Amino acid sequence: MGKQQQVAALKALFGDDVILDSAEDCETYRRDITGRWPAHAIAVARPRDTAEAAAIVRQAVEQGLAIVPQGGNTGLVGGCAAPAERPALLLSLRRMNRVRLIDTDAAVIVVEAGCILADVQAAAADRGFAIPLGLGSEGSATIGGLVSTNAGGVRALRHGVMRAQVFGLEAVLPDGRVWDGLRRVAKNNMGYDLKQLFIGGEGTLGVVTAVALRMVPAWRQVETAWLAVESPAAALSLLHRLRASLGDLVVAFELVQRRGCEWALRRNPALRMPDMGEHGWFVLAEFASSASDHPIRAAVEQAIADGFDGGLVQDGTLAENETQRRELWRIRETVVEGKIAQKPSVSVDVAVPLGQVPAFIDRATAVADHLLPGSECLSVGHIGDGNIHFSVHRGANVPASLTAAGQSISEAIETVVLGLGGSICAEHGVGRSMRDSVANAVSDVERDLFRAVKRVFDPANRMNPGALVQIDDQDGGGGG
Repeated sequence: MGKQQQVAALKALFGDDVILDSAEDCETYRRDITGRWPAHAIAVARPRDTAEAAAIVRQAVEQGLAIVPQGGNTGLVGGCAAPAERPALLLSLRRMNRVRLIDTDAAVIVVEAGCILADVQAAAADRGFAIPLGLGSEGSATIGGLVSTNAGGVRALRHGVMRAQVFGLEAVLPDGRVWDGLRRVAKNNMGYDLKQLFIGGEGTLGVVTAVALRMVPAWRQVETAWLAVESPAAALSLLHRLRASLGDLVVAFELVQRRGCEWALRRNPALRMPDMGEHGWFVLAEFASSASDHPIRAAVEQAIADGFDGGLVQDGTLAENETQRRELWRIRETVVEGKIAQKPSVSVDVAVPLGQVPAFIDRATAVADHLLPGSECLSVGHIGDGNIHFSVHRGANVPASLTAAGQSISEAIETVVLGLGGSICAEHGVGRSMRDSVANAVSDVERDLFRAVKRVFDPANRMNPGALVQIDDQDGGGGG
């Protein structure tokens, strides 16, 4: 059966509203936000519920099509790039966007995979709760995508990554069956924890269609500080002191290099930037409590004052109201925009053990300077959990020189990360861009286990083939 016949058969079963195939209708689904990973799908399927998603998967299997699940299409690593060499159906979950249940006793919200994180936050807030996940893309990223990539964000320091937020989930398996694992209990030892295979699985084992998420009591007090520090090592020492003084009140701790602030101002001159003086590094720290009867402002002020007295804080400001708080976070967000504007660049999303963050920044900078003298490096990220977004820019060099050295720089930085006991994929996922690097980074045993899990769930390699883990025909995959 040819592609046109396959699309016609799907339309006959599910209708033109569910199956899209025109270039105009499919454009926003087939191209990701990076523009580097187009999806070569023959059509886009937009199921309205789990039963319809399962039926579409079954039909795709019958027609020999691969299935590539897609959420908000905000990924950066080619996780939704349907391969050109194999007929594939892009399965968009955006229409599955209902809040199914809010259980305030268990503090759990059950939502469908197509729900936007910001909308889920709003639904939880209406009941006096919050979802303990904060991302710059929360206005467009979907829950299914966040689960499938095990998203992290700015609050992982206190609340952990997505794995820590999921009580249970529902998924369509590669054969079209539905696994209902939407349990709402914190303690469940009835066998293997299957949900964890789908969290971070990037749609390679099945299609996540609904998720039971942990809620936490909404914050009633929030204090946000912008603090100048001498170095990443000083920032790390400050974090330890603040946590010793304030405990779990510390919910975010972001490291920003001065260069990033300058690029942010270049990107948006209207930013309300605190006086940077001559300082080279800054920390954006946030403190929060859900208690209303125990004010935290004085404790935060005292902890920061102790940081001044100890020589860890060189300058700083504490937001006086919500407007100032948002302005400080806008700086952090615009640093990313400024970094993107400084293309071309070589960027890595890595994590190292917390105590190794200063060593990583020093060694990665030295690597870049050795391989491309005159380059400029930028470090920004979630230093509180060891996740640093490190980028190398051309500086005084011509763009072509960075392009030529890019692969060597990436590989050398990855070697530094692994040597420090870290991960070369911290929160953006593996997708297709990092698949081979990850395969080379892990042990033979770990790589064999990855492939074994894939073969058990998806022996025909139909579910998002080519993402996360490579399964060749000789590995028992293929099909289609």
